[in-house]
Order: sequence, then C-alpha cells, then structure tokens
Amino acid sequence: LDNTLWGGVIGEDGLDGIQLDDGLPGAFHQELQRALQDLSDRGVLLAVCSKNNPEDALEAISTHPGMLLREKDFAALRINWQEKARNLEEIAAELNIGVDALAFLDDNPVERQNIRLRLPEATVLELPEDVAGWAAAVREAPAFQRLELSSEDGRRAEMYVQQRERKQL
Repeated sequence: LDNTLWGGVIGEDGLDGIQLDDGLPGAFHQELQRALQDLSDRGVLLAVCSKNNPEDALEAISTHPGMLLREKDFAALRINWQEKARNLEEIAAELNIGVDALAFLDDNPVERQNIRLRLPEATVLELPEDVAGWAAAVREAPAFQRLELSSEDGRRAEMYVQQRERKQL
C-alpha cells in the first residue's frame, strides 16, 4: 500500500497527506491501480499484504477519493505488522492456491529480496526505480501473459471476494 498503491506512508502522512491525485507522483500510483484493475478484469486475484495499522490503511482504501481500488477488489487482505512472507503464505492458504501462484509487488527492494529468499516459488515483480514505469512493468510482466481468457476468468475476482465476505459473516 504505502509508496506502492499510493504515494507516501498512511501512518505518517495521514489520509490527506498520501499522494493519489492528478499531480505527480499521485497520477503514477493511480495508473498502477488501473493496471491492477485490468489484471483483475482478466481473472487475476488481487490481495493486500501490507505492514500497516489496519484502521489507517482500510480508511484510505475505503474513503480516499483518489483510490481506484477498494476493499471489494481484493480477494484477501493482510494488513498487520507480521513478516510479509508469513502473510503471503496465509493469503495462499486462504485462497486455496499454491505459493507458486503468487506474484509479489512492492516498492521496497529489501522486501522483494526477502520474499525471493523466503518464498522462492513465488514470482517477485521487479519494478524500475522511477514510479512512472511501474504500471507498464506490471502490464508487461510475463507472469500475467495469457493467450486466451474464459468467461470465468472475468468473474474470478468477484467470486473470491464473495467467498471472503461469506467467511467474515
């Protein structure tokens, strides 16, 4: 979430301080969210794995006017202070998929390297230094290239979100 789906750190900058607008770099973070929405429309499940205070992060996801992705767009949410590798394992278990089906996206190269070491079967997406290229990097990632899409692919994310909501009830 922080410095990935939005510019800034929600716990330090507050809801009004994160960058998610038509200016820079906010527009680049919105473009990344559009790329992720496109993947979701093609059947790729989105999940949040963030070291954050859940209340702050969920408020930003739910209420920030510049946020394009909302809680309903994520099949799983892990917003806490646990290690990201452990959270990714929990996400895979919750979604009933293998860790090898996960693709990890993070602005922090240390976090990316940690996932490479701890979960070598997961795909770690490499991001260019400049946030302006992040959306293109996601769109062009080999992990997301498919020759054909089924009608079920377009509904997959919605089905997983519905399952998460059923479990919560």
